[in-house]
Amino acid sequence: MSFSVTNYKVFKDTFTIDFSNDSIVILTGRNNTGKSTILESINCFFQREAKAKTIPNDCFSDRDKEIVLKAEFGSDNDKIIIVKKYKVESAPAFYDETGVEIKARHELKEKLDKILSNQPFYITPSMLPDDINALIQNIYSEILKGDLQKLERFEGDTEKERELYLLAQEYSRLRESYPQFLRKIKINTDKILQNVSSDVSQNLQMLFSNEHLSLNVTGGESVGFSASDILKSTSSSVHIDSSKQTGMPLSNQGTGLQRMSLIYLIQNMIEKKLMGEDENKLLLIDEPEAFLHPEAVRALSRSLYKIGRKMPLMISTHSPILIDLSEKHTSIQVFRIGEKEAIELFKSVSEQFGKNDIKNMKVLNYVDSYVNEFFFANKVVIVEGDTEYIAFKHFAKQKNYNVHIIRARGKATIATLMKVLNQFNSHYVVLHDVDNHDKHSSTTLKAQLTNCKNIFALKANENIRVFCSISNFENAIGIGDVSNDKKTKVIYELLRENDGEDSVSDEYTEAYRKVENLFEKIINREEKAALDVGFLQISQVEEYDELFSELISKKSAAEEVEKRKKDEGALVS
Repeated sequence: MSFSVTNYKVFKDTFTIDFSNDSIVILTGRNNTGKSTILESINCFFQREAKAKTIPNDCFSDRDKEIVLKAEFGSDNDKIIIVKKYKVESAPAFYDETGVEIKARHELKEKLDKILSNQPFYITPSMLPDDINALIQNIYSEILKGDLQKLERFEGDTEKERELYLLAQEYSRLRESYPQFLRKIKINTDKILQNVSSDVSQNLQMLFSNEHLSLNVTGGESVGFSASDILKSTSSSVHIDSSKQTGMPLSNQGTGLQRMSLIYLIQNMIEKKLMGEDENKLLLIDEPEAFLHPEAVRALSRSLYKIGRKMPLMISTHSPILIDLSEKHTSIQVFRIGEKEAIELFKSVSEQFGKNDIKNMKVLNYVDSYVNEFFFANKVVIVEGDTEYIAFKHFAKQKNYNVHIIRARGKATIATLMKVLNQFNSHYVVLHDVDNHDKHSSTTLKAQLTNCKNIFALKANENIRVFCSISNFENAIGIGDVSNDKKTKVIYELLRENDGEDSVSDEYTEAYRKVENLFEKIINREEKAALDVGFLQISQVEEYDELFSELISKKSAAEEVEKRKKDEGALVS
């Protein structure tokens, strides 16, 4: 589906977004870029409005021009384009792609009615009690409509579904008898109308002295006993019971509880297949994380992905917690809202991720729920270990840089993250340890060489830069090997502000300078920047061989000598 909006609020020029019907669409971006406006305009498109002023005048970017909402449905072989236009002080109207208004006899009228009958569920942070009650009514109507559709086409096993079978039989009898009953009423009503017509005609003939003048009043024909007739007479309500109170309307609850209740109602409807035939009904949620505490946001994320497997879902969000790339979904699209179009940051291609990749992403989500913040950042840096992560976070905060730093905690996870970032053509930097440490065996060194080459192999374009620390970050900045249990203390000492009593100790002054220098060169993308000894920017894969080959040869030779000694000792004994 493609949707565009013109002259509506922040979108003075035409803004377009292309998204799949079978996907979870996530809109990101800074405040006031139009994320909410897109959802709002999609919802407006599906409204049936017969009156003017359905959109306030201040929603027109230019009041001398029309607001234009354009939607494209279907595939290339069966494409339908519908345009809805609003004018100031005028009722909106629908048009085909040639500009012809779609009225009663237009060839697209039936398809348009079907499209509009599939109006999205729309949940916003600012819903009023009347809005909540209206949505609850809509949800209830959807369940009832689904049940009626099942009864209309029931062909199930009468033994296993006895209750449904009896309902279907009763419904069938009602459908047959109800039109007959209406016809009897109509015959009686028509007699009354004929008398009225006759009396009025006589009065007209006398008034205008014209014996041929007459007036006929007739009643309309009944269309029968349909699901839509029944839905008109339905109503529903939702109440919340708690330990403190019972029977309190949902609309009187806190905003977070209201929104979660609505979302869970929809999720439950879908799981129980209560939606009827409207499998492509769209769910629009504006900032679903609003008013929720962190644990509720994580629970909400799981629910949204369950919904996304069953129906198209579009959300706007500022929360990286809601983006979970390890979820098994049909498709996920992430967009950043630009001035004239939605820039697709990511579209899932499941074949690119193996079991280990999925495991790596799940682990990352567990240990760092904000890992997906890279979707919201202008600059992204992937680092391998804790020391460089804390150091870079320190300088980013100190220098007020908008950069997202991801702590991968291993080369395999670096590779997984690169696969993700490559899918939306991101510009990013990788800093990893070479791990060509002389304490390692030749087998371990060979494995580390392979890991390094695997990282470089994922460097998809020139906008991706790969840096490495020799042999690891701590050694590269000159503080030597540091055990894991002491890294936090060491990095604290290294990063203390260089003023007064908290000045950097002499032991770490040079290390501090090296970290700051590396950070600046990585973030500011200085071309051919001079790096301190211990750091290297990798431009070709052969550079790794140079870092390992001599050490592997020495280790292999030493291991061979050691093995020979052991073998000789075993023979002597």
